[in-house]
Amino acid sequence: MSALLRLAAASLLARRRTTGLMLLALTLSCALLFGVEKLRSEMRASAYAAIGSVDLIVGARTAPEQLLLATVFHYGALSTPLPRAVETRLAAHPAVRFALPLSLGDSVAGLPVVGTVPAYFAQLGPAPEVPLAFQAGRPFEGDEEVVLGAEAARRLGKGLGDALTLSHGLGSQSFLEHGDHPLRVIGILAPTGTPLDQRILVSLEALHAAHEGIGGGGEEGEENISALLLGLAPRAAALGLAAQLNRSEDPPLTAALPALTLAGLLRWLGAGEAVLQVLSIFVMVVALAGMLAMMLASLEQRRREMAVLRALGAGFGTLLALLLAEALLLTGAALVLGLGLVHGGLALARPALQSATGLALQDPGPTAGEGLLALCAVALAALAGLLPAWLAARRALVDGLSPQS
Repeated sequence: MSALLRLAAASLLARRRTTGLMLLALTLSCALLFGVEKLRSEMRASAYAAIGSVDLIVGARTAPEQLLLATVFHYGALSTPLPRAVETRLAAHPAVRFALPLSLGDSVAGLPVVGTVPAYFAQLGPAPEVPLAFQAGRPFEGDEEVVLGAEAARRLGKGLGDALTLSHGLGSQSFLEHGDHPLRVIGILAPTGTPLDQRILVSLEALHAAHEGIGGGGEEGEENISALLLGLAPRAAALGLAAQLNRSEDPPLTAALPALTLAGLLRWLGAGEAVLQVLSIFVMVVALAGMLAMMLASLEQRRREMAVLRALGAGFGTLLALLLAEALLLTGAALVLGLGLVHGGLALARPALQSATGLALQDPGPTAGEGLLALCAVALAALAGLLPAWLAARRALVDGLSPQS
């Protein structure tokens, strides 16, 4: 077997120009195939990681999808405030492990400001009972302190002790800044690979103080908040509590199960993902068809080579295996190069992807999905190489050392 592989490799090397063109086409198609699969799977994993240990999101009556997007991914806004009394009532519920209020609506250079309580850092870590990690500083304790996510600190160029001024509204440009209430950076969170990296976290009191001069008490005032993040024990209680809260009319509430709501959003996006996957598979099939055409075109030039091998004692099965080995070696090299291109490119593009989407790749290594795609590509390559291999081996049986053209 090793001799056969060496012979196949030598044959490919002898036709290096043709081999190079086939290898380039196959490598690019493999890179596209693996790239689509990698981005799809990792972005889904990062989106679920953004939910963390939150079992229920409660807000004023709105669509569950809008509630999830506004509170977790900071896309869109919540127009109706939630009375602070709802937090008091739910915090006393026997199944509620934590109730974290959120106050939204401000920003700094387009980055979202989230008003909350110090317990936020202890409850929303990477695992239950594991607090958020700080790369510098500590959680805020007063209404003049602010904590920055890792990406927010990088984009704003802020460090511990620096001053920060909040802006009213969610746009990248604001016409109203809370300049009379500057905050001091007291902590910078460690990178998490979730939208938390882009957040600016302050206390509810800090937001209330900043809005006093412009009529505080609105959705970010002392009596109203934007939403609540709930953790439950047991977690299975979320379904029953969500049904109960969604029937509430005083005040009207929406309770969204974040994992279930996110799954629905991803199903809605699944059609676009399917189109990309089909296109990448189609490109792969076209590249293999190109390999088949080039192998068929080279058969006439290789008749003497096949006849010599036949004269040296190579049987039909040996010739068939040789040409199949060439196709599989070419495809294997393309798979390795394609994987290297995808993972190397994503490693370089990871900071830009995280900055643009707030999500980061969780697993830089190959995935099970990529392994399955590689096996399918090898099977297709074997099928594509079978016809020219069979034709060449069959022709070699009747050709002499000086075949007639």
